[in-house]
Amino acid sequence: MLISFDHAKKILREAMTDYGSEELSLINCAGRVLRSELIVDRDFPAFDRVMMDGYALRAAELSQQRLFRVRSQAVAGQARGMLDERAYSCVEVMTGAPMPTHADAVVPFEATKKVIDGWISIDEGYEAKVGQFIHRAGIDARQGDVALSRGCLIGSREMGVAASCGATTLTVARVPRIIIQPTGDELVPVDQLPGPSQIRHSNGYALAAALQAMHCSAEIMPIMSDQESLTELKNRMMGAELILITGAASKGRHDFVPSYLNAMGARCLFHGVAQRPGKPMGAWQTCEGKIVIALPGNPVSAMMGFYAIVMPALQATFGQKIGLPRMVQLDSTPEYSQDFTRHLPVRWERDGVVKIIHLHNSGDFMGLLGSDGWITLHSGNISHQQYEFHEWS
Repeated sequence: MLISFDHAKKILREAMTDYGSEELSLINCAGRVLRSELIVDRDFPAFDRVMMDGYALRAAELSQQRLFRVRSQAVAGQARGMLDERAYSCVEVMTGAPMPTHADAVVPFEATKKVIDGWISIDEGYEAKVGQFIHRAGIDARQGDVALSRGCLIGSREMGVAASCGATTLTVARVPRIIIQPTGDELVPVDQLPGPSQIRHSNGYALAAALQAMHCSAEIMPIMSDQESLTELKNRMMGAELILITGAASKGRHDFVPSYLNAMGARCLFHGVAQRPGKPMGAWQTCEGKIVIALPGNPVSAMMGFYAIVMPALQATFGQKIGLPRMVQLDSTPEYSQDFTRHLPVRWERDGVVKIIHLHNSGDFMGLLGSDGWITLHSGNISHQQYEFHEWS
């Protein structure tokens, strides 16, 4: 019996276990989901920081005189210096240096001229403002603030903040051990020339790439024939926590996957989803808690099943915070189905507007190359003005 697309998403999300946490060195945390808050260990920045090569001085003195005496120099990495208390004094400063005490503005080199050694003149008409080119201590964050929240996805910005907080390791969501099992007598390995009625295996590579974009690695298993034994399937599933099987997922004579999983005693979560493409998709949970996803063999169906149902479940399992979706409009009125949710590949036409890419069928993998992502049309005749846009990874 078919279940709705939304129901299938909910069932899989609730069945997929939390795979726990692990502590990784910082360099290996990119793309992972943070499992514990990261606290700021010192003010950001920790000192008043010069943001421009030039001269630090007292801004008020510029209204009285343009000639200043260079008393000292401040460079990045050295202890904070002090501006001479004598009038019309300045300190030559470099970007990143601590701002000298008693100085309240920085005049860029470009607005000055050297008169003689130790003296500079500031261009007529240039007005220095108090606080100009100074990154004030603690203005970005204070010691004890939360730098990174639990559930954030660690990207380049988060890596930079973590490094600035002195985090050599982070506690992140552990990813499951995943295998991808292609099936079908018509499949041959990529490096083999197909016969007249054969095709090269592609689903495993596409799914592995989608998982890799989530920083999950997957092992692509050798192709299983349609006559493979139940024992062989059991053996291939050993050691894995999440199994993605492509092909043999429907109810035909040679679609062995559902019957084999049922024979193993696996609990059927659902088999058959009211969606197009991807109707034959199913999910089972073994006695050991492994999740087995049976995806159709047609490439577009397999990809849409993964992106629309499996990926959101994995993201929820990791505890990843998902931002607001990007909403788009269609350049034409789509056709809704009363009974089926439809996933439609789309291409950007202009800002905020997409165009449906019409594929020949669910085997038209090449047609996806002309799309930038997809939208989902839920069943019914309710016309929407905007749709969630999902980008391919």
